[in-house]
Parts: sequence; C-alpha cells; structure tokens
Amino acid sequence: MPNRMTRWGAAGVHLALTFLVATTVFAIIFLVWYPGVLFESAGGRTLFMLIAFVDATIGPLLTAVVFKPGKKGLVFDLAVIAVLQVAALAYGTWVLFESRPAYIVFTRDRFDLVRANELNVLPGSNPGANAYARPPLGGPMRVGTRLPKDQDQQYRLFVSGAAGQDVQSFPQYYVSYDDVRDEVKAHAAPIAKLRSLNPQSAAEIDRIVAQSGKPEQGLGFLPMRAGKADLAVLVDRQHGDVIDIANLRPWEY
Repeated sequence: MPNRMTRWGAAGVHLALTFLVATTVFAIIFLVWYPGVLFESAGGRTLFMLIAFVDATIGPLLTAVVFKPGKKGLVFDLAVIAVLQVAALAYGTWVLFESRPAYIVFTRDRFDLVRANELNVLPGSNPGANAYARPPLGGPMRVGTRLPKDQDQQYRLFVSGAAGQDVQSFPQYYVSYDDVRDEVKAHAAPIAKLRSLNPQSAAEIDRIVAQSGKPEQGLGFLPMRAGKADLAVLVDRQHGDVIDIANLRPWEY
C-alpha cells in the first residue's frame, strides 16, 4: 500500500469496501429472504443492523488502529482483520439464512409464518418423500395444511401442539396453496373490519386497496402470526390470491 496513504485514508477505503459488501448482503436479505414487512416483523432488520455494526467495527475501525505506513507486518495485520471481518459477516449471514421465513402457511383460519429452522418432522413420517421438507431458497412460499387421518399421527400432532409446535411446523402436512383457496376465501374478513381495527391506518389501507386494482368489497383479510408482530394478509375474495401483507392489527384483542 502506498506510504502516503494515511491511517484514516486506509480506514476510509476499508469502510467503502465494507459498505459495498453490506449493501449487496442487504439487497439479498430485504428482497429475497425477508421481503416487505417481514424485514421488520421477522427480525431481519435487527439482525442485519447487528451484522453491519460488528462488521464495521471489526474492519475499518481495526484498520484505523493498526495502520501505519511502512509498519513491519502491516500486510499480515490487515490480512488478519480481513479474515475476521469475512468470518463475522459469513456467520451473521448464515444466521439470517437459517432463520429466514420459509413458508407462509394457511392453518385452519389464519396464516402462520414458519422459519427454515422451525421446520420439524414427526416420528413415523418420511420427510424425504415430501416436496416441502427442504425449505425454498428464493423467499417464503405460500402453502396450506391438511391434518393427518392416521390416529397415531393425530395423537403425536396433538402432543406436539400442546408443546407449542402445531401442524404448521411439520412440512409433511403441507399441501399446495391452490388446495386451500376456498378455505382462505371462506375465512377472509371484510376490509371494513380491518379499518375498524386500525383507525389510524386509513391511508395505508386505501393505498393497498388502490394498488390492488380491485374494489374494496372484493378484498378481505386474515391474520398472520409472524414473530415480533402479527400482520394482516389481504386476499382476493374471489380467487383467494394474496394481495399484500401489511403491518396492521388483525385481531380484536
């Protein structure tokens, strides 16, 4: 590195490179793994900010501390910093990847957000024979559920549900979203109810309705449990299509 490069100049170059890499990681997280309101409600923003802070601390700040033009062993010091920074970034990104939203699951009368590391398999089932056992890589997939007919599986599912893992945690009970569209339409509540639950968010609801290109009477909503905050899933009441997922109160309590 040229001798005329100053300590803060080197730190600035390192910060610029860190920003470039962090921006690329952010794009993948926000646009693919944690799209839309899931970036906030599923914890993507919090984890990313932690990763960015640690990465900036390990990288540019340490470069500013150790950099001295002509210093013996400077290349080795910078190489160690780079390895530590890459390791921290890789670990943080892997945590985000492992906890990414994998499925948006329609269960009985609501949706549940299921993360990749929340998927489970009940004893006696064959996960390899199920198309949903491996979580998707390209963002959360919408699916439905069907309860098992086998009494042993029903009992195991009952016990598991009592322990906090209900049917949405087990991909062997997933079915195509097309198979549950009628149930989605049947349980969708009118947008008027969503307005009454969110009187302060009239403009946001108006925006979603306008962007849908459909009359308000043609839309409905269902609640979705999504981690930090419950969300409202707006659907087309004629076809059951998901129109939007909004950070709006979906419950009366």
